[in-house]
Amino acid sequence: MFRSIVLLFTIVSLFLVSCNQSEFPGFEKADSGLLYKIHIDNKGIKAVPGDYMTLEMTYKTNEDSLLFDAQGQTFPLQLEEPVFAGDINEALALLGVGDSATFVIRADSFLIRNAKLTVLPDFVDEQSKVIFYVKVHNIQTLEELQAEGEERAKLAQLKEDKLIADYIASHNIKATASESGLYFILNKAGSGKKAHAGNTVYVHYKGTFLDGTTFDSSYDRNKPIDFQLGMGQVIAGWDEGISLMRVGDEATFIMPSSLGYGSGRGQIPPFTPLVFEVKLIDVK
Repeated sequence: MFRSIVLLFTIVSLFLVSCNQSEFPGFEKADSGLLYKIHIDNKGIKAVPGDYMTLEMTYKTNEDSLLFDAQGQTFPLQLEEPVFAGDINEALALLGVGDSATFVIRADSFLIRNAKLTVLPDFVDEQSKVIFYVKVHNIQTLEELQAEGEERAKLAQLKEDKLIADYIASHNIKATASESGLYFILNKAGSGKKAHAGNTVYVHYKGTFLDGTTFDSSYDRNKPIDFQLGMGQVIAGWDEGISLMRVGDEATFIMPSSLGYGSGRGQIPPFTPLVFEVKLIDVK
């Protein structure tokens, strides 16, 4: 009799495990329903709500629709109290510095309640899951994160200053920087109307990195851009540089990232000095 009970219990247990993990074998299941597989556990202190976790993360649906890919980059995320049982906050609280894991979370709940979408994508239904691949690089307070960012910015600025100084020297440029750090070199003087704040200006340009690689050019599109000068519609280095020009002027702007794209945008890496060849076509 005892042997029969044990056998029955074993069969039921195996059946439940099979049901719970048939789609995601090897995963553990929390009481909340969260499915998780810890790949690396350094047995360190885990994150708690309020902490800022620097993460490397990719997530997709169980139908293989990619939702987010950090492409090996890291980003800070503040851990919050869970907003539903088995959410991403509960999942991340299982991890410490250096830990990595895979989590499976119900897609509709995550996208509406964690990601704050108002409408679900067409490919998501009540059976859809989101599969997260996470690695934790750091856990900090807000103050520690801000201090680290300020230190990184200082070091980047020192590096930028040297890069720009080397560029100026190697190209035998005689111009001096403005108070903001902009180098303005007038290559060809025009005789047209001067640009003032509030004017609509029409500009042809080519943007390059210090190594000469072009990242953008209106000449390639055969169409100048137009914008209202001095209204913050373009990067600060443009507002400053073009305000020094007349119609017909051709100039070079050499600028630190503080006048350009700062911590980066698109194909512009963080803290990158830039060079622009600019021609002022018209002022209205």
